Amino acid sequence: MNEKMDAATATPSQPAGLIDALQALRVEPRGVNFYDQYSALAKALCGAECALVVSRDGMVTAALGGSGSAAERALLLEAATTERWTVLQARGYSHDTLRKADGLGLVLVLVRLLDEQPSVLLLALPERQRGHLKEALVRAMLLRDLRPGAAEAGPSSTALALASGSMANSPGLLPALGLATEVMQAPRFGAAALCLVNGLIRLYGLRQAVLCWRSGGNTEVVAISHLERFEKTSRLVKSMQAAANEVLAVDQVLSADVSLARDPQAVSPPAHLALVQSLDGVQSVDGLPVRDSSGQTQAVVLCACDDAGLSPQAINDLLLMLELVLPQLTEARQQQMGIFKRLQSAAVEHLSVLFGPGRPWLKFWAVSLSVAFLVLAFGRMSYRVEATAQLTTDSVRVLTAHNDGRLQEVLVDIGDLVVAGQTMSRMDTSDLRQQELEVRSELQRYQAEEDKARAASALADQEVARFRRAQSQARLQRVLNLLEQTDTQAPFDGVVVEGERRNLLGASVRRGDTLFRVAQVQGLYLMLQLPERDIRDVNIGSVGEVVLLSQPGQEISFKVSNLVPMAQVKGDEGNHFLLKAEINAPMQTWWRPGMVGLAKIDAGERNIAWILFHRLIDTLRLWFWF
Repeated sequence: MNEKMDAATATPSQPAGLIDALQALRVEPRGVNFYDQYSALAKALCGAECALVVSRDGMVTAALGGSGSAAERALLLEAATTERWTVLQARGYSHDTLRKADGLGLVLVLVRLLDEQPSVLLLALPERQRGHLKEALVRAMLLRDLRPGAAEAGPSSTALALASGSMANSPGLLPALGLATEVMQAPRFGAAALCLVNGLIRLYGLRQAVLCWRSGGNTEVVAISHLERFEKTSRLVKSMQAAANEVLAVDQVLSADVSLARDPQAVSPPAHLALVQSLDGVQSVDGLPVRDSSGQTQAVVLCACDDAGLSPQAINDLLLMLELVLPQLTEARQQQMGIFKRLQSAAVEHLSVLFGPGRPWLKFWAVSLSVAFLVLAFGRMSYRVEATAQLTTDSVRVLTAHNDGRLQEVLVDIGDLVVAGQTMSRMDTSDLRQQELEVRSELQRYQAEEDKARAASALADQEVARFRRAQSQARLQRVLNLLEQTDTQAPFDGVVVEGERRNLLGASVRRGDTLFRVAQVQGLYLMLQLPERDIRDVNIGSVGEVVLLSQPGQEISFKVSNLVPMAQVKGDEGNHFLLKAEINAPMQTWWRPGMVGLAKIDAGERNIAWILFHRLIDTLRLWFWF
């Protein structure tokens, strides 16, 4: 069964084979797979990814047949919405953009078919073929007549039947496409415009045809049938421009005839009605907007008829032909203009993209970037420079070892609070105690010698013994003083900022070695280290705020009070200047000398663009010396 189905819907690969297959399909009796075969041929001829023929009964849309994957056919069926159907009924064709589930874009083409029942052909073109949209649309329009024809009809009559919807009201699409070919072969814009309006006269039997080109918000008459030259300030030309401006204002087809002028109850475009009355023998005037690929009206064609005017089918064919020739006319007109006119036209085109209808995302980003540029160029904000900060105090006492020895006990550690007179460490006193015993023994011996010499009345020996005893007494006093200094005591209430217990316990020290550094938690101030590149933005009296690492959520205000005018090298970070700052906040109990943090100093209001890019500009100036 599947093999039979594939054979029935086999699609020729050559254009001639496609045309023959379409002609045979139209004249032969319809089978069950008629719409599937027609969709496959239309898909191949128009270069589409998927084709589907649908019918609509009220609000219900049904698929009659199609060619392509099931997912794409379902997407096309879903795309046959009421809004697209309304545009289709008005013009006979329409096109739009679709998005597949994977995000890829498709160009949707809808063409109303001339069939036994109301039906529509839907084609899905790849996004890359958007430039060939009009060609695919023309091919689809040539295929829309599905009404059964005579088997003996020749190829030319069949092609003509496919091209025309009603020969009584319209010469058909093929003659219109032939006129489009003639217009596009014209060497200059003036010749192309004159060829177009004269061809419309010949093709549709008009009394007068006028081409008006858009110039800003108004139109300009550029070609009038059978007139190579005309006065643009004449009353008739101004009437034509007024009628074209009406079409430009409403962006749709407008018509007026003499019957409306006689009926006081009828509502008609006033400029079109005035133009009908200005032209002798003219019964009706139709104004047709010619849109570019973005949907904006770029030109207006006015058709003056001797009878009731153009039929809807003729209007649809004419609009399609005009959209095909518009890009060629636009390019020819730009080539005809001078350099300054071209620049002006390009500027107007780009401005119309930004400020005209459509393209919301482009306008959103354009407005956003414009606002951002204005903010950067004219906005101002507070500028602050960063510096590293450290809590410092001048009430610091360094405690050193009074004699050589070994630390036996260390009773405090760095960061501990101490009170005046508190013992902080004790040294090993065994050697000093031994020296004390030895000196006391000498005192007793010298005392005994002095007593013996006194008993023997040996005054000289008595004096010698007395002096030796005094010497030993002095040595004893020195040892006792050293024993008293073996304990290191806090000189005042403060906090230990240097001297770790694990490093000092059991360590041998010499006289003068630093054991502890004790600071009072009062008179605290900040020492700031500011990079050399920012020193130009800070002066004495500048204010700022600092956050300490121990409490990053609490900001402390300060004021710069002094500046050390000599830079200091800080490792790989380069030169830094030292600043002294007074704290303008009440002292907290958790503050400790030596705490570090990040300070930000106010440097006044600056331009936002300067704040963002001044470092880059400074670097470039250093590189290129400008």
